[in-house]
Amino acid sequence: MREVPYIAVGGGLAGAAFALELARNGVAVVLLEGTRAPHHKVCGEFLSAEAQALLSYLGLDLAAMGAMQVSIFRLANGRDCAEAPLPFRGAGLSRFCLDQALLEAAESQGANVERGVQVTQIDASDETVTVKAGSQVFTGRAAALATGKHNLRQYARAVSDMVGFKLQFRVTPDSLGRLEDVVQLVTFNGGYIGACMVEDRLVTLCWVLHRALLQRIGTSWPEQAKYFVQQSEILAALLHEAKPQWDKPVAVAGIPYGYLRRSPIATNVFPLGDQLAVIPSFTGDGMSIALYSGIAAAQAVLAGRSATQFQAQIVGRLRPQFRWAGLVNVLFEVRRLHGFSVKLAAALPSLVTWLAQSTRLRGFERSLDRPRKARQL
Repeated sequence: MREVPYIAVGGGLAGAAFALELARNGVAVVLLEGTRAPHHKVCGEFLSAEAQALLSYLGLDLAAMGAMQVSIFRLANGRDCAEAPLPFRGAGLSRFCLDQALLEAAESQGANVERGVQVTQIDASDETVTVKAGSQVFTGRAAALATGKHNLRQYARAVSDMVGFKLQFRVTPDSLGRLEDVVQLVTFNGGYIGACMVEDRLVTLCWVLHRALLQRIGTSWPEQAKYFVQQSEILAALLHEAKPQWDKPVAVAGIPYGYLRRSPIATNVFPLGDQLAVIPSFTGDGMSIALYSGIAAAQAVLAGRSATQFQAQIVGRLRPQFRWAGLVNVLFEVRRLHGFSVKLAAALPSLVTWLAQSTRLRGFERSLDRPRKARQL
């Protein structure tokens, strides 16, 4: 049995932000990550202005990491296409690069990062938490549940029929030129697919399919690519001579889009990132929420506040954003509205810009004032 004051379960954006914020304030923390090496995750890899501000606060230099700038949103369905300016300058950066950079930053500040540790259970009492990982047992004052889209069995969330995929490509110069400074979303019957450019001028495609469509077209990339090309001229042009960078897409099933964890787990278990809130895909600011929840939870620890207080505050702050994101997501989900959405975007690009601003994370700025050095925690 190993005793450590604070334990982060999961080394994605939320868990790494939690560990980094505690460590650089002089608090001992261990981060347990199940994978042994950097890896790709299902994520659109578009960073809003809010996400960039949070990463800057954590000490990351996105420009030095090769992030690509984005200022235009493109929406397409079939042959129709519309563009609108974003209300901020976004950035494209892979999770492969970003997650590793955050873990290295946390480690450099004194966090104990342990990889290849598969956590199976978290038990909480009034005074301590116990984290079990195979034959290892960790005890501490509090733990962060930051396992992303993957549940611990004891804290399961409701599942949906949506399956997410991601794959990176080298595309032709013409296709690359059409994605310069653009984040793109294409809707079709049964799902939608986003694209943006990331470091090294790679193109990330991230898509979500209803299970019924997936059962019809299959799970292999060639089968899915054939379907995408038939659905959209823009996708056909983008995928022409595109070279996948991996053998097959990474995938995750049962994503509970729109989920908010309203009931607390325990006074000393902080749910973070997707374990706290899963904003509808391609409509909100999931990476910002993950980063913000990690930072805010660490600051709650530093201030002596409980996980219950933290959770109530953050969920309350996220509700307006989730309402707007859910409304926008209807335009992507309902097939009859696909064509209308593109025509509306073409006629009123300022409305698109306003909606993009309405689905951003709010109230995070107060967390960017560095807390005082921790007391004896």
